[in-house]
Amino acid sequence: MTIEEQFEQAVAEGRNVFLTGAGGTGKTTLTRRMIARDPDRFSVTASTGIAALNAGGATLHRWSGMMLGPQHGQSNDHYFADLMNDPRRSIRAGFDRIRACRTLVIDEISMLNGRTLDFLDFICRKLRRNESAFGGIQLIVTGDLCQLPPVSKTGQYDWAFQSRAWKAADFQVIHLTEVKRQDDAEFVRALSEFRFGAMGAASAKLLRSRVARFPDADLTRLFSHNAMVDKWNAYRLGEIDVEPTVFEAELTGPESQQQFLIKNLLTPRELVLKPTARVMFTVNSSEGGFVNGQTGVVADLGFRRILVESGDKLIQVEPFKWQFDSKDRTSATFTQFPLRLASAITIHRSQSLTLDSALIDVRAAREPGQAYVALSRVRTLSGLHLKSWFRGIYVSNAAVAFYLHSK
Repeated sequence: MTIEEQFEQAVAEGRNVFLTGAGGTGKTTLTRRMIARDPDRFSVTASTGIAALNAGGATLHRWSGMMLGPQHGQSNDHYFADLMNDPRRSIRAGFDRIRACRTLVIDEISMLNGRTLDFLDFICRKLRRNESAFGGIQLIVTGDLCQLPPVSKTGQYDWAFQSRAWKAADFQVIHLTEVKRQDDAEFVRALSEFRFGAMGAASAKLLRSRVARFPDADLTRLFSHNAMVDKWNAYRLGEIDVEPTVFEAELTGPESQQQFLIKNLLTPRELVLKPTARVMFTVNSSEGGFVNGQTGVVADLGFRRILVESGDKLIQVEPFKWQFDSKDRTSATFTQFPLRLASAITIHRSQSLTLDSALIDVRAAREPGQAYVALSRVRTLSGLHLKSWFRGIYVSNAAVAFYLHSK
């Protein structure tokens, strides 16, 4: 039985499953294929707004109606009582979703903190009047614990896999092992060693050879911070000596939902472009002939279409409509050309992408897994360009130990 078949069998049997694997092993593809077979069965959520939009679902906080969740020092009982007394429709709707849910999918589980997972377990048991883990809801969680961690201001991470609720769920851990994003065996091995923070001499030599002395200015750059991204994108656009064209997104629906889309979509509300500017596509489109993460240069700018030259193709790009909730026609929409400047992007926002080439600058990266996320976005060794050699590889010892003990 293949690993994919093991996953499908575990889901069919009603097991709680943790689907994991390195970057590029097909976690998203396998999960989407499963959901497509019986979409009414699955409630799709993710730990962050960006991940939720990529997964085609909602954030776990919004889906469940828990809002921000219990504050520091606040008990589950106290916070649940506050929610029960709160008249907002969004909370009532979340509670109804919990009561009706059969199978809950949570994507990018590495970025969900344990406090939130514990409260989800608590609220599910209460609302469903069922003392089984998560009130009897089947959980499918996906992600790679060696990638981006939960937000922390102290450097101490409240991992979901260390929570009481995780233990109660008794997850069947299924590891995807075949990397499909890269096909160079030496590069795959180097990335695998880098992921766990233990590179051998051969892998270190291989990656060190990708330090770029004179990098091409047109390479997409991955930075750790927004300020660095904004500065480089503005500089590169400013080098093109023509007036910019500004495309404003068209927004409809509730203001709070609009703000969610503005904050979390890769495509900006105000898209500022010039001819010859390097751009990146931000959705997959079989009809348009482009994929999320593909890059090109602007050939021509029109009112309702933009021409982008990518490789040997001239692609006509038309506005694309995103919806806050695909199952609710009254929810907010965001209509814009599915493009963004490709001179630079943050590592956090690159997590859903596959890139043909990139210049990676992780000198300011201090979160465990952050550098690995950046390196593993690139499809080939020849497409990987490093700003400088690493002074250290930041990994989570707890995440590494989890994988060592779950094999």
